[in-house]
Order: sequence, then structure tokens, then C-alpha cells
Amino acid sequence: MPVREFMLPPLDIHIARPISPGGCPSAGDVDMASPTFWASLPDRPRTSESRRPSFSASNAPDTIPPSAWRIQPGQYIAFSIDKEAAAAAAGYVDGSKEKNAILQYPAGRYIGLVVGSYVQRADDDSRWLEELVVMYVARAPPAVPGAEACYVPIAPFQVEDGGSRGPPLRTKTLFPWKDRAQWTTFGTRLQIQTLHESKLSFDMDDDEFARFELRLTTDHDAMEQKLKGADEATKETVEKLRPASEPLPAIVWRDIRGEHGEDPTEFVTQIYALDE
Repeated sequence: MPVREFMLPPLDIHIARPISPGGCPSAGDVDMASPTFWASLPDRPRTSESRRPSFSASNAPDTIPPSAWRIQPGQYIAFSIDKEAAAAAAGYVDGSKEKNAILQYPAGRYIGLVVGSYVQRADDDSRWLEELVVMYVARAPPAVPGAEACYVPIAPFQVEDGGSRGPPLRTKTLFPWKDRAQWTTFGTRLQIQTLHESKLSFDMDDDEFARFELRLTTDHDAMEQKLKGADEATKETVEKLRPASEPLPAIVWRDIRGEHGEDPTEFVTQIYALDE
């Protein structure tokens, strides 16, 4: 199954509080101080925007212009939480302590590889809403028990494991850092609020991305088997690191150079810290 259509398991957050998941939540139903603002809970009704069909480039009707997909699978991006969009969607007014708390919260910038790109029409038909499934890039392999081998090195990389994870992934433009690990089982789901364009991009050719797709699928299946015998703490950690079923509002950069966090677990920690 190609990754472009590969729907990774959702983030499972066991917090029982009323929310209205989707692009247009009501302020009365949403606690923006909780990550459940972005993660759907079972058996909850969705807003009209969320009920609209979502398409990928491979199954989109002719009525969706190719320009709707500004970011394609196989491209690296930098991203951070769009705190302004998150606060606005929650209904917090300018000057409120809730909005100020969100805007003042330190949110880092991280790097990831896009493995899925989807669009749907906004409620007011004013624009296309772009969602990306992104797998994290890190300084080191995952430290989660059972997931230590769930990565592929990115060139330039000094191979120290005897090549057991295969040749390093190569981008058409040389990747700007050495010795980075492309995680294969952990990532996030983003909805683009702002895209900072650049003539410089870091993406793979089709053959290289297809090789990564195979590794991602293999590692995902292996992780599912390992989870069957894992303790509850490990299962919870794994689920928190997987892409959620609802996207985070995000600022995205096509040029991945510049300051960024090197441990994606910090990104997840930042999301959950909003619940405190």
C-alpha cells in the first residue's frame, strides 16, 4: 500500500471533555488548553467542514486544481504550531488571558518528511485546506522501547550500524545537516495555515521516495506486532508520537535550513503541555 494513501493510526487521547473537532469548532465546546482540540475522540460528531471529503493527488476529481497541492509527498518541510490560528479557532478574543497564554507559550520549529498530502474545501468555499502527514526528522533514532530501529539515515550520514537500515536517503538538493535520522513510525498531521515559500527545496526523486515507502510500511507493520506484547506505558507513548486523526494548525517552511529542534518528542511535549 503506497504511503500516499497510508492512513497511520490516530493519536488516542484518553481525556473525557466536550470538544467539537474539525476546522470550525465553537468556543463553548473547545478547551484550547488541551491537545484534544486537535485530536478527535471516538463517536463525536464532526463539524460540516470535517465531514467534507478529503482527497489526495491520486484520487482527486478534475475540479480540484493541481495548484491545491503546494507540498507533495517526498518533500522535507520545517513546521511549528500556529499559535495565533489555534487561539482564534478556539474563540479566544484578543487580550484575553487564554489567548495570551497560548501566544506566549514557547513552540519550537521542527523538520519532517511529507508522506501524505490531502486537500478539502473550506466551509465558505474561499480556499483549499491542505493537510500533511509528516514523519519526524531527528538527531538520533527513536528512544521508545521496540522502536529503536525504526529509522532510515539521511545522507550525508556516517553509517555506524553496519548498514542494517539500508543506504542513507538522498535528496535532490544536498540535505543541509549531517547524521540525521528519518523516523519511520512517528510523526504528526498538520493543516497549513501559512506557507513560507522558497525557491530552495529539499525533496527526493520518485525512486528514492518509493524505497522509503517500503521501509515505512515494513516498520509500521513490525511496530504493530511489537505493541501486542508491550506494556500500557509503552503503548501510550507510541500512540502519542503517531500522527493524530485531526491536524494541528501549522506554519510551514519549504526551506528547512535554520534553527530547529532536533528531538521531535519535545514537539509532542509542547502540545501536551497546553493541557496543564
